[in-house]
Amino acid sequence: MGKMEVFSQSSVLIVDDNVKNLQVLGGFLRKEGILIEFALDGASALSWLDKKKFDLILLDVMMPGMDGFEVCKRIKNNPAISEIPIIFITAKTDSESVVKGFETGAVDYITKPFIHSELLVRVRTQLSIKRSNEQVALYLNQIEERNKDISDSIEYAKSIQNAVSSSSVKNLEYLPEQFILDLPKDILSGDFYWICKTEKKIIIAVMDCTGHGVPGALMSILGNTLLNETVLSDHIFRPDKILESLRSKIIRALGQRKGDGFIKDGIEGSVICFDTESNKLQYSGAFNPMILIHNGLIRDIKANRFPIGYYEVNGSFSLHEINIEKGDLIFLFSDGIVDQFGGPKNRRFMLKNLKDILTLNSNQTMVAQKELLIKELSEWKGSLDQTDDILVLGIRF
Repeated sequence: MGKMEVFSQSSVLIVDDNVKNLQVLGGFLRKEGILIEFALDGASALSWLDKKKFDLILLDVMMPGMDGFEVCKRIKNNPAISEIPIIFITAKTDSESVVKGFETGAVDYITKPFIHSELLVRVRTQLSIKRSNEQVALYLNQIEERNKDISDSIEYAKSIQNAVSSSSVKNLEYLPEQFILDLPKDILSGDFYWICKTEKKIIIAVMDCTGHGVPGALMSILGNTLLNETVLSDHIFRPDKILESLRSKIIRALGQRKGDGFIKDGIEGSVICFDTESNKLQYSGAFNPMILIHNGLIRDIKANRFPIGYYEVNGSFSLHEINIEKGDLIFLFSDGIVDQFGGPKNRRFMLKNLKDILTLNSNQTMVAQKELLIKELSEWKGSLDQTDDILVLGIRF
């Protein structure tokens, strides 16, 4: 950067009780394109600073009344002007004065008589640093404003996501004893649950969309919408048929096809349909199994190993039918909990740990089970970041 670029429109306040020094300093700095103002004492300098903004102050130490050290101290104690760099230019050459100059907040200390070229280099350096700091502050302010806009948008998106899922939250009242453990990795989540009550059936879905945050939330709204369409409009109640309908709708909605260049996002999850008259439960899943605890014995009902969306190898979703007895527990969950890293060897939580915890605490109330699961998960995770969105739905019939 050339000197005129640095000095252009820069303003410097020179404070010295010696008029000749002011004339000399002011003269050769003006030749560099710098705007100059003068003060003959500390009080005049502070008065200037009350009414005008300066980029640099050249300050003498030995002045009548208030010396330069006191002037510097007052400037640095005033938040409105404390960022202005100060260079002492003085005949005091002893080390104690030099140290005191820096301790009061000066950025440089030049002794008289000074060499003009050396002084210009130091002035140019401080003006350049100040310009750079101002630019950085401007960028940081812009980033802060943009981050606030993004945060506000994300919070509003969260309210939209909550509104979309509000009917499912309300329909929780149709379930027997239950808990929902919902721990988004970010503000927005790609995991969601969906609950619908018909005259004789309760249909429940726990879904895990590709990604988390904003992309996951967009997919969750799409999934929620398509579930409403499939069950409420198309009157499809069998879990395997629901998943197959969802798959075709997602492929069509995202324009997915064989080959490159299409959106590969999809959904994994579980769907159950519980008949409140026959106590029969139907389950179908894409990657995510269902855990059943019956008379203290636990088993996981396997899911198909392909997603709800385009996949190179697709098949029909399997349907599992189970007779539910009083006291039976089922758990539907996304893979966020089993994929969480932690423990003494920084490994995944795994399905086995989840099953062990659920079995151990199966006699507890569902509320207590949720709290114990949160405790175990927190201890496992420790100081590590959460790996993914976590969603677990537990029901005791």
